[in-house]
Amino acid sequence: MLLFWNLRWLVLFFIFGQFNGQHLRETWSSLNSSTIQLLGLFQDGVNGYESPEFATDCRAIFKAAVVLSQQYNIEIDGQFIDWQVAETHSKAIHAMSGTCQAVSTSNIVGIVGPVLSRETLIIAQFGQRVGIPVISHAATDPNLSDRQVYPPFYRTAPSDNAAAIAIVKLFLRFN
Repeated sequence: MLLFWNLRWLVLFFIFGQFNGQHLRETWSSLNSSTIQLLGLFQDGVNGYESPEFATDCRAIFKAAVVLSQQYNIEIDGQFIDWQVAETHSKAIHAMSGTCQAVSTSNIVGIVGPVLSRETLIIAQFGQRVGIPVISHAATDPNLSDRQVYPPFYRTAPSDNAAAIAIVKLFLRFN
């Protein structure tokens, strides 16, 4: 009887083991093949300073947002939005290379990422030059808040300055 239970757990473990992040990342496909795309710039899980799970989660959220836009019939010029992903390898030159390749071969209407501020500073300038909006979910450099220098850049994470001010206010409030 004990052998039977152990065998059941082993089969269950094997089934769930097949659904790891690498497998899901490679097999998650888009619902359509639109020519209008968002470019996602993400670190690879091995070389990024965050955990591999963070890198996988960022990609999954990006792709889920695009799939939801398709399910809710959100269109640009009568077409659904699709995605394209490029690896930055935590280096600004790789972020720029992936962005240039994607913009030159596809109809990129927006850029999501990169994670690191040093990469985002360059990609935001590129976005301004070619007229593509850039949004980062993790870049915190205070310079990116300057709307005169980076007009097409949008952030979802507060800048380091805003975070520091909030922390100081908390310390002052609670001694």
